[in-house]
Amino acid sequence: MAKYYEMETPVTVITEKGEFRYYKEAKRLQVSKPKWKDMNDEVRMGKTVTLDLNGFKGNEDLKALLNQVLADLD
Repeated sequence: MAKYYEMETPVTVITEKGEFRYYKEAKRLQVSKPKWKDMNDEVRMGKTVTLDLNGFKGNEDLKALLNQVLADLD
């Protein structure tokens, strides 16, 4: 069975501080530290956390927290 990240192209935002990928169909949000080079000059993906958003559906406290985070980005 194919993995969601093999089947779907995420919406991606890359910054100096990290990378963010949203897999809309799979309802997954990934947050990664920036890419880095190892001792062999190979580019490696930074440590990544993946949130399964399905478990958070309808959680008003979480929605309020995320809205607060978004407001702080302005």
